[in-house]
Amino acid sequence: MIGKIMMGKSFRGCISYCLEDKREPNAARNRADVLQYNLCFGDKRELVQQFNDVRNLNPRLAKPVLHITLSLSPGERLTQEQLTEMAEDCARELGFEKNQFIAVEHNDTRHQHIHLVVNRVGFDGKTLSDSNNFKRMAAFCRKMELKFGLRQVLSPRRFLPEGQRNLPRIAEHKKQLRQHIQGRFDWLLHL
Repeated sequence: MIGKIMMGKSFRGCISYCLEDKREPNAARNRADVLQYNLCFGDKRELVQQFNDVRNLNPRLAKPVLHITLSLSPGERLTQEQLTEMAEDCARELGFEKNQFIAVEHNDTRHQHIHLVVNRVGFDGKTLSDSNNFKRMAAFCRKMELKFGLRQVLSPRRFLPEGQRNLPRIAEHKKQLRQHIQGRFDWLLHL
């Protein structure tokens, strides 16, 4: 599982991206299914208004939008209930369970993935900390892989415990690519 975490300025842009269908003429099903609303409700316009109303409790914050994408490996699937549980676990783990957020499943790629749009400003006007976001996201992904029996992905070296940072980490696809290139190179030498 891969987790990506970004911060931005516009709730309108982020919520629109997550909720709207792409303009594809042969789309058989909706691109987006809302899994969960937390402390918010309504359609796109109402959600943007609600998020901006709370955002105004801390008008000095330049980037109030937290956008998280959680992607499973191709071929892996979870139920919508499991995806909702994953979103709730993410909220608890990263500390935004008391903030406004929506969780949306996208159905437009070969790999199953969800988006979380989070208001970094809470109802008390305090801002959600972004300290060590990438490290916390990597740790969260490893926990979810174990919890849901997903294919385990290596964390970036800098997020590994110190004793594991220098261990050789050869991914299988890189090993296969190296063998393929070596075979081509050997073939060229025999010409």
